[in-house]
Amino acid sequence: MDAAGGRSNAFGVYVKRALWLFSGFGGRLVLPALAVVLAIAALWWILLDRLEREEQLLDLTVREKTAVVARLVEEHAISTFRRVDDLLLDLVANTERNRTMRLDTRRAFEEGLVVGVRVYDSAGLLTMGGGRATFQGSVTDRDEFVIARDTAPRGLVVGMPYASSETQDVLIPVSRRLENGDGTFAGIAVADIPVESFARYYRVLGLPPDGAAALLRTDGVFIARNAGSNSVSGRGTASAELWHEVKQNRIGHHRMASPVDGVERILAFRSTPDYPVIAIVGESVETVFGPWRDNARLYIGWAVATTVVILLFVIAFIIELQWRRHTDRALRVRNRALAWSNDGIMIADATQPGMPIVYVNPALEKLLGTPMSELMGSGALMALERATNDRASLQPLRDAIVVGRDARVELARAGDGPEDARCLELSASPVRNHDNRLVSLIATVRDISEHKRVQAALAEARREADRANVAKSKFLAAASHDLRQPVQSLMLLMEVLSGRVTDGMTRNVLGTMERALGALKMLLDGLLDVSRLEAGAVVPEVEVFALSEVMDRVAANSRPVAVQKGLILHIVPCRAHVRSDPMLLGRILQNLVENALRYTDKGRILIGCRRRGGNLRIEVWDTGIGIPPDQQDDIFQEFVQVGNANRNRDQGLGLGLAVVRRLSVMLGHPVTVRSIPGRGSVFSVELPLAAPPPAKALSPASAPRPAFATTVLVIEDDGIVREGLRAMLAEWGYTVLAAASCAEALDLAHRGPPPDLIVADYRLRDGRTGTEAIREVRLALGRILPGILVTGDTAPARAQEAEAGNFRVMHKPVVAADLRRAVAEALEPLRRERETVS
Repeated sequence: MDAAGGRSNAFGVYVKRALWLFSGFGGRLVLPALAVVLAIAALWWILLDRLEREEQLLDLTVREKTAVVARLVEEHAISTFRRVDDLLLDLVANTERNRTMRLDTRRAFEEGLVVGVRVYDSAGLLTMGGGRATFQGSVTDRDEFVIARDTAPRGLVVGMPYASSETQDVLIPVSRRLENGDGTFAGIAVADIPVESFARYYRVLGLPPDGAAALLRTDGVFIARNAGSNSVSGRGTASAELWHEVKQNRIGHHRMASPVDGVERILAFRSTPDYPVIAIVGESVETVFGPWRDNARLYIGWAVATTVVILLFVIAFIIELQWRRHTDRALRVRNRALAWSNDGIMIADATQPGMPIVYVNPALEKLLGTPMSELMGSGALMALERATNDRASLQPLRDAIVVGRDARVELARAGDGPEDARCLELSASPVRNHDNRLVSLIATVRDISEHKRVQAALAEARREADRANVAKSKFLAAASHDLRQPVQSLMLLMEVLSGRVTDGMTRNVLGTMERALGALKMLLDGLLDVSRLEAGAVVPEVEVFALSEVMDRVAANSRPVAVQKGLILHIVPCRAHVRSDPMLLGRILQNLVENALRYTDKGRILIGCRRRGGNLRIEVWDTGIGIPPDQQDDIFQEFVQVGNANRNRDQGLGLGLAVVRRLSVMLGHPVTVRSIPGRGSVFSVELPLAAPPPAKALSPASAPRPAFATTVLVIEDDGIVREGLRAMLAEWGYTVLAAASCAEALDLAHRGPPPDLIVADYRLRDGRTGTEAIREVRLALGRILPGILVTGDTAPARAQEAEAGNFRVMHKPVVAADLRRAVAEALEPLRRERETVS
């Protein structure tokens, strides 16, 4: 029962579909569509059938023609080789009987079929020759000799064509075997046939210009051809399919591209039964089918155009029916939507006095509180006045109707109580005809009471948030004083201490500590920048200072992050002095570098300066993700980030560039950005240059010396780290040569005292490495100096480089005690050597 029920349901579905096809809209389309399909199918069937029959007729004709010509080529080859064979048989008989033979009277010589004969003994030595001396070399490695010696053939042997040494004519050697009385090999008799005798015959066969007639050996080597015989004789064909068919059938046809000229031809072939040659004749496919293809393209183009025209008419017909159907449906849907819309809709006839209402939907009746029977036929403006009792609010609507423009007014309708009062929004559009006469007025009425209440609540919430934000900003601005006190105390104590210290080495150490303390102060300022800017508590303190001080602080803060991400942070040294607030300028540059580090995954970050007249432009280059052009202004707004749709906190909060914009406006330093998505960005800050202030006098430095003078070459591109290493090594009693780059290290090694140890950072300027620096200093001095490579890179490749270069690797951060022990261990062999000498 279940199976029968399922089949019954499926049959019912098919019946319903069939009924739809022959009823309503589907029924109007099925018969015209069926007629069009049948007409197009008949057109294409007739056209393709005719083209196919024409192609078959052309193919049959060319096969018959090439078969006839191939037979003529075969007969000519048989006739030629038969006469040459007779000559060779006589020559063999006379040779075996040791009798002489006159060759010039033979018909083969007189007709030019043979230009020379040769007889060779079993050792390949020439024993007799007649006619032209055509071949001068050894025959022991040629086909005609090898085949006669090894296989003992009973018929003619067609050798490989060769060029005559005298006339350069191409000749075909045809040979027979000579035998002794006991049947053993005694040599060969060879007759040379000029290839031109065959080619001359092929040219008069009446073939088309691109037709081909050729004679081949049974192994596929060309003997003669109607065109280019001298160049193709002796070449082999490359079609395995052709030779497969030749082996299967002595006579047949094959279609292939010629290995000689690349022309595709229909070939007829015939293998001669008496001689080892194959006759091949072919006509070009393009010559045979070219005109037919041109006509076929014309016929197919005509059929395609006819089909397209028919289909366009059918499609236009269907589109017209569909458009009418959809229009009717849309009209019904629109009427239903107007009736059930929550917005009140009113249409008035503006051509009648008083503009009577001609259509009202139920929603308008509810919003105005007036029955539909009272609204229909009454004036539109009068009905609105009765409902709202507010003539003044409708005055903008009257003015808009007079000038013929759209109007939007808000109306208040009183209720029985405060909760029933409503605020209505009226939108009216006058409609004019082609003569610009007002013909109707369409108006919509919407209840916006809830919207008004929400707007009021949002306005109050915004005011409350603004008050809270101002209070927060004032609190943080006040708290910044207490947060700054410890740092300020340290700075004052540092100043007091620096005044009490007299030796230069200690003063340099204090200077390094002072720059580090300045970096800490700048970080603290950054935490409070936003709140202080909002509270208006930031007052720039403009002074003249060396830009390198700010750049060093930025480098000290940013380099660990760059090393952690595997980026190259390069700061071009700048000796310029500028006029600005050093702390605020440092915060701008720090934010720009942090932004570059955050959005750069590989490559490098470059900080450099350019002079522009009396100004200096500081540029921060990166190879990060870039910024689309339409977002380059938005990135300076709060909480705007590029490429962080998920608000990943690891990429910051989007406040850094907002602080940059506010500080740049406050200082008067324009900030610009150039960027290419996917390639990187360039942020620029422009500020005024200034003359350097008078330099402060420094007391001369003195440093203790160890028992043995020992010089350490320090190579470090970071100024603060380099100075710290220099001071620390000097404190331990070493003479220190400090270099910022590989080139500077080489210069110091040549000019100063020769170093005994090299301490180098791995990543140096200009893409150089500490490994390269150690190697180049060793080469320059001509001896293997001990070396220590200090790096934050923990990759195994660093250990491999150290092992290959015979130096030690220490990973950052390096404890002072560990470094001191490593230096002592590296210099231990030198110490023992000097003690031995002394």
